[in-house]
Amino acid sequence: MKIGNNQRPFVETLGLREDTRAGDVKSPAFQDIFQQANAKLTRAELDKLMRQIDSLGNFLARNMTWKALQDYKEQVRRFLEQVVKGGFGAKEKQGFDRRGRMRLYKIVSQIDDLMAELAEQVVADEKEHLDLLAKIGDIRGLLLNLYF
Repeated sequence: MKIGNNQRPFVETLGLREDTRAGDVKSPAFQDIFQQANAKLTRAELDKLMRQIDSLGNFLARNMTWKALQDYKEQVRRFLEQVVKGGFGAKEKQGFDRRGRMRLYKIVSQIDDLMAELAEQVVADEKEHLDLLAKIGDIRGLLLNLYF
């Protein structure tokens, strides 16, 4: 009696493979999962900061005061810190620039220039108000000199 080699091994008849290893399973790496969760959290924080910036920008447009400008600048600074801290590598991955960060620096520089222009405009608009306050202060000082 001849025994043929054409029979399938018992493991294959059960549907199991001999070469299956635990390490071969394709699952996302912990670092990838962590980065995705961090990106979602950072995106939510940035959305919140952006809404606050919009609100402060509207307030600044209605009330061109130095305090309103300082609040607006502080919120923009927080937003930029969050973008840099969050390492918005997502921007680099989306291909804003071949080298990545160079584009981000250009955007930050443009924001800085616009903030300086905004500060100059607020100071120019407040100049009349500040002159009026200075005159009121001078008058008060002269009155105090007469009184004492």
